[in-house]
Amino acid sequence: MPPSRLLWPLLVASLALNVMYGAIAGVLVPAQVAVADPEGKELTLALIMTASSLVTFAVHPLAGALSDRTRSRWGRRSPWIVGGALASAVAMLLLGQAEAVWAIALGWLILQPFLNTVEAPLDAIVADRVDQPSRPRAAAVYGGGAAIGIAIGAGVAGQGASSSGTVYVVLAVVLVVVMVGFTLAAPDRSPPEAAPPSTPAREAWKSRDLRLVFAARFLMILGHQLVMGYLLYIVMAFTDASVADAGSTVSLLIGTHIACIVVGAVAGSKLVGDARRPWIIGATAVLAVALLLPIAFPDLTGLLLFAVIGGVGRGVYLSADLALMIDVLPSNADHGRDLGVLGLATIVPQMLAPAIAGVLLTLSGGVYPLLFAVAVSLVLLSVPFIARVGATVSSIRP
Repeated sequence: MPPSRLLWPLLVASLALNVMYGAIAGVLVPAQVAVADPEGKELTLALIMTASSLVTFAVHPLAGALSDRTRSRWGRRSPWIVGGALASAVAMLLLGQAEAVWAIALGWLILQPFLNTVEAPLDAIVADRVDQPSRPRAAAVYGGGAAIGIAIGAGVAGQGASSSGTVYVVLAVVLVVVMVGFTLAAPDRSPPEAAPPSTPAREAWKSRDLRLVFAARFLMILGHQLVMGYLLYIVMAFTDASVADAGSTVSLLIGTHIACIVVGAVAGSKLVGDARRPWIIGATAVLAVALLLPIAFPDLTGLLLFAVIGGVGRGVYLSADLALMIDVLPSNADHGRDLGVLGLATIVPQMLAPAIAGVLLTLSGGVYPLLFAVAVSLVLLSVPFIARVGATVSSIRP
């Protein structure tokens, strides 16, 4: 299928899936927890989200691997995308009725794997059906859709948090309609005959380039999340704002950051050609400079500069890095599994960042510029790994 016929459905699917994450994980579950356990909501929410991250760690690669081995008249990815959407919709309807902490936790721990069952095969679509020269464009569309979707989901759910049951119903319908629509608009043409031989996971992980790309993304995400995860407290420390005022400022900063990520992703899709590494290194340098600015200007100006400049750099990085990740996949028969493993380079740092940031702030007595300094170091540490990647766009092996 020509990329132009795939990109619009892929954009809408990415938007819809990430609206779920932005709305449910970002707003609705925290709001439900706050009602069910107003005194201990922070610890309760942390426990629920940590548990869900551990579930994702296990389920995401498994869902991708299962879709790799599936053969049916509807292709290999479509049954999992549609089936996962239907199961997610049922779980959402149940979660929308949960009032006790145990029910909320159980509902999210059931819903999260089903959303992963949609996400993992959807991640593999770019690797399956987009040729190497077009991958930066497809990566920008897919990643830009994710950034916008999270923002839309959080915004819509924030407006309807007081009537979460209704919001869950709307989200369930949207997810099913979009994912069924995606499989119809971009049908899976993979042959129904037996799957080609799979490369054992242990053998795949022996790929030097795969490990290098994993390490680079791990460090980049960890550095970025050290700051983004504590942005509310950073704003309060830099501006002496109240919690309410800081919340409004954080919304502005995150909205600006996401908009600039989209701008950078669009620019990257047009600029990044076969040479992925120079663009990744350049975008990493831009993000590092952006992270230094709040140290030089520890006020709202510095944070706005970080949001704008860092967002553009992050967007360009997104376009080139996903394309490079696909280029180094060691087997065409295992795209879903291997991208699921590489996806852990995003999931695990998001789990670790709050704990690392908390330790740093505790040891330093609340010196928030230290977070930016450590973030810069981590982001720059990713450069030697990318620089050593020896793959070219012709490196994919059958």
